[in-house]
Amino acid sequence: MNYKAGAYLRLSRDDERDGESMSIENQRLILTAYIKEHGWNLVDTYIDDGYTGLNFERPSFQRMIDDVKNGRINLVIVKDLSRFGRNYIQFGEYTDYLFPSLGCRFIALNDSVDTLNENNDIMPFKNLFNEFYSRDISKKVVSAKMARAKNGHNMSCYAPYGYIKEKDRSGITRYTIDETAAANVRRIFAMRCEGMGYRGIATKLNDEGLTPPRDYYYQLLGRENPRNVTHTWSDITVKEILRNEAYIGNLVQFKSGVVSFKNHKNVKRPEESWIRVEGTHPPIVTMEQWNKAQELAKKKQTFRRTNDGSISLFSGLLECADCHKSMKLCRDYNEHKDGTRNNHHAYLCGTYARGGANACTPHRTCMSIFIDLVKADIHEQGKRILFDEEAVVAELKRKRNADSASARAIADKQLNTIRARLSELDRLIAKTYEEMVLGDVPRNILLGLMAKYQSEKDDKTKLAATLAEQQTHSKEVEYDIREWVSLMKRYMGVEELDRKLLIKLIDKIIVGQKVIENGEEKQNVTIIYNLVGQVD
Repeated sequence: MNYKAGAYLRLSRDDERDGESMSIENQRLILTAYIKEHGWNLVDTYIDDGYTGLNFERPSFQRMIDDVKNGRINLVIVKDLSRFGRNYIQFGEYTDYLFPSLGCRFIALNDSVDTLNENNDIMPFKNLFNEFYSRDISKKVVSAKMARAKNGHNMSCYAPYGYIKEKDRSGITRYTIDETAAANVRRIFAMRCEGMGYRGIATKLNDEGLTPPRDYYYQLLGRENPRNVTHTWSDITVKEILRNEAYIGNLVQFKSGVVSFKNHKNVKRPEESWIRVEGTHPPIVTMEQWNKAQELAKKKQTFRRTNDGSISLFSGLLECADCHKSMKLCRDYNEHKDGTRNNHHAYLCGTYARGGANACTPHRTCMSIFIDLVKADIHEQGKRILFDEEAVVAELKRKRNADSASARAIADKQLNTIRARLSELDRLIAKTYEEMVLGDVPRNILLGLMAKYQSEKDDKTKLAATLAEQQTHSKEVEYDIREWVSLMKRYMGVEELDRKLLIKLIDKIIVGQKVIENGEEKQNVTIIYNLVGQVD
């Protein structure tokens, strides 16, 4: 039969690096010599240089398949099976189904595979091993990259807005601060800490004509942004900046990855599997700003703007005590008989405002009442602290179930004792292993001792971790309380509330429905402070 041959050649970078395959030119010489020796007609040579064998969507490969389907060639020849591909399932779809149905012969020269012969039983097994090789290479590459990431090596292609990438003396890529962009990052965090929403921040930056991050990146390169985008700031861009730990000096990598070594679709990885290395580069914002921005993000608040474009004083801070939804700002414009009009600002349960009386009750309260209530409570807390600061601290610690100083001292002593015993157990285990090697003591006795030491070590390691966590929690609680006390002392004389102050001091205000008791109108309003929660 006069065969019209198509020679397929492929070389991936992984194959070349690991010495798995010969060069494209050497493959060409072997295949053309074999075709010439048999007197076949070489119609075309198909070359995919630098393409993985796991993916069959290779340009020259697909061109070859089209030529097979169109009858231009009826013989496909490769140096070995791995050059055709390393995906076991897709490989079989071509060699077991497509080629036979089209009358196309397939030859893998070095593997002695020829579909014209019946003895090709080894082909599926070799294909499977070729796929295993790719799986193994993939694991090794990922493992090496993760090891580098854990050692603080920067594996990203781009620096976050506000940084540029530079190599230090050891050759490790680090982030250094770009002061021009970093100033804008600090402004974004400052605006968020003052209570502005993502969209509000983006609008303000666009109104000022500030260059957005991607355009700024290309601007530094001296060329136009080639992407078909709006070239403006968006709420998503602002949100990504406010959630990026790079701005506090942390390098967080492997937040996403591929589905498998065969499926390269990029998917998000669970947070516990991210690789986080702290303090790899200079921070742009303070921890106080970072923590505040994350607290606001957790609340998932939407800050509604008034008609004049400003954010209402208590927006996002008021919560209905019954349905636990946010309160909505409303205004009274009632006209009196004398022609004067009310212009009261009040807050109304959002659920009631949307669904009426069947959804919830109004909980309607004038803004002035909240202002007077918050100011009075701040003054009162300040007076209590000035009268007996330590008593206030002790009461707050008791409510937060924080350890007393004596309990913490006991825990410290217990932790030191456990750590000393762990060191002793390490020494005993090493000594037991040494005696086992020397053979001075019966092996079964030494194995029993080693199991006993290891069991005790495991138990004490868990206990030490628990105690250390308790210590950390106790210290954090006391730090929060002391910080709150300091804030109350600083603002105890405040006469006018503003949005920035409320965001700094208050987590939320829970508003109950007004009720009539003994002919008197009453309403429960509870202030939940940041850092300490509810304070009596």
